[in-house]
Amino acid sequence: MLKLTISLLAVALAASSCSTTLNTKKMHTNTTGLSVKIQSTNAIAVKNPTGKIRLSAVSAQIADVPATMILEKSFTANQIPFDLKLDLPKNHLKLIQPKVSDAEPIKYYVTLDWDSNGDGEKGKGDISIDFNKKFPTVVLGQENEIFVAESK
Repeated sequence: MLKLTISLLAVALAASSCSTTLNTKKMHTNTTGLSVKIQSTNAIAVKNPTGKIRLSAVSAQIADVPATMILEKSFTANQIPFDLKLDLPKNHLKLIQPKVSDAEPIKYYVTLDWDSNGDGEKGKGDISIDFNKKFPTVVLGQENEIFVAESK
C-alpha cells in the first residue's frame, strides 16, 4: 500500500511540476508544525474512524523523483470536517532524498490511508483525497485545506 501511495504521489508530482500555482517558498527550518483541515463538499459517512496521514517532501527544483515520507501520524475522526496538527521531526530537511540544500525550495504533500468504510480493504467506499478538487500540497506553518471524497 505504501508503494502505491508513493507511486501515486510521484505521478502527481510529475504532473504538477509544470504548475506555476504551487507554493515552493523556502521555509524557515524553525517551522515545527503543520495544520491540516480535512473537508469534503459532500456528506460522507465514517464507519471506521481510524486512519493515517503522511507528509512527504521533495525539492521543488527536481522533477520525476518520488517524494520522501517524513512523517506519519494515526488519527481518529468520526465526521468530516476535522483538523489535524502535525509536529515535524527536528531534522526533517535532512530526511529528504535526494538531499536538499538550505537554499532549495521544498514541496510538501499529504496522503491519506483510511479504510473509512471498515470493510478491511482500501478501495471503493473509502475516503480518499479528492485530486479533482485540489492537489494535496501543503505549506508549513500555515492552515491547509485538503479535500476528500468517497472512492467510487
